Amino acid sequence: MIDRLQDRLLAPPASRNCLDLNALEGLLAERFPGIAVHRVDRDSMSGRHAFEELLDQVRAGERCIVVGTQMLAKGHHLPGVTLAVMLDVDQALFSADFRAPERLAQAVFQVSGRAGRAERPGEFVLQTRHPEHALLRQLLTGDYLGLARLQLEERRAAGLPPARALALLRAEAHQPDPPQAFLKRAAAALSVPGVDIAGPIPAVMSRRAGYWRFQLWLQGRRPNLVAAIGDRLDDLHQLPGARRVRWHLDVDPIEL
Repeated sequence: MIDRLQDRLLAPPASRNCLDLNALEGLLAERFPGIAVHRVDRDSMSGRHAFEELLDQVRAGERCIVVGTQMLAKGHHLPGVTLAVMLDVDQALFSADFRAPERLAQAVFQVSGRAGRAERPGEFVLQTRHPEHALLRQLLTGDYLGLARLQLEERRAAGLPPARALALLRAEAHQPDPPQAFLKRAAAALSVPGVDIAGPIPAVMSRRAGYWRFQLWLQGRRPNLVAAIGDRLDDLHQLPGARRVRWHLDVDPIEL
């Protein structure tokens, strides 16, 4: 599917932490003096037409380096680009979010497709500390459908979507005890045959904006899960501690 996907897994220096865009932009400007470095993210592209204007400059053939977020990856035809790089992808390899490998695969195929879209060949480089990882070795084959089938098999084995439906009951408060206590009571209230409940467990980002965040995982066949939630939603509002926390139910969550 992607004949420009090269067997290039570049390891970052062990002493260097993940670079943010500011640091990367400065490093590239220092390393390549005289070549314009354009940064693309929501902060730098503040004007209504700023992104399109930058893309027009790149399409015009100006020698430049474009560094940014996934805004760059999707649907942009830049025939002059011959090198595309993804930096420090290891977070996706070991994420608590089961969808992270899927998102990484999508990003790799999107970003690699930006290079070599015209007559000049393109090259794609992926930076990792784990070049032996099975997901990366599979990505190097360029077989996206084969990778998707493997991911689907893993989801089925683990009982994760789309094999079974998933809902998250999320709760947060300024102290860690109230959300955990509320979720323990909620787990008892939602316990019915055909629905598996795990938790309370910390959210992937366990603390944000001064709030401690916890969640229940509810998994089962969709009819069982929907019935359990629908029949007992009013009961959750009446649980002791329900008013001491901020809580909500997220059915088919996109983010964990």
